[in-house]
Amino acid sequence: MKIGIISDTHNDLGMVKKAVSVFKEKNVDLVVHAGDLTSPKLITLFKGLPCRFVLGNCDLDSEAINAKSQEMGFGCVDTCCDFTADGKRILVFHGNDIPLFRNAVASGDYDYIIKGHTHLFENYVAGKTRIINPGSIYREDERTIAILDLKTGKVERIKIDVE
Repeated sequence: MKIGIISDTHNDLGMVKKAVSVFKEKNVDLVVHAGDLTSPKLITLFKGLPCRFVLGNCDLDSEAINAKSQEMGFGCVDTCCDFTADGKRILVFHGNDIPLFRNAVASGDYDYIIKGHTHLFENYVAGKTRIINPGSIYREDERTIAILDLKTGKVERIKIDVE
């Protein structure tokens, strides 16, 4: 199973369209968005892809974001999402809740923790948990997303070019 990872899109519709094209090109099985969508309109760009979204610190209109997500069939959007895929336990949250992050890593319960918030790509192991931050596609010199292959454990960092 391949998981497309994106975060901190901050309503940049053009860059999100490019990222969604990459996810479709790479045949990801699921997309996770680690927060800071900032607009419910952005969710519509993920049509046709199975997705899970979490709220970030800039997602002020959580009711509208939830309504659009439910309308699109993606389900509820909360501050974190805990699920299992291919036998791997995964936690997705925005990254701004430091106690949650520390407790999740210390618990040893997760194979992967996916987060955003810093706008910087991260891919490292703490204990038995791989931590992944795809970076940001909004207002950064390098705009990046990632793809996690659960079969191999490989994380691919993908740069999205600004035109």
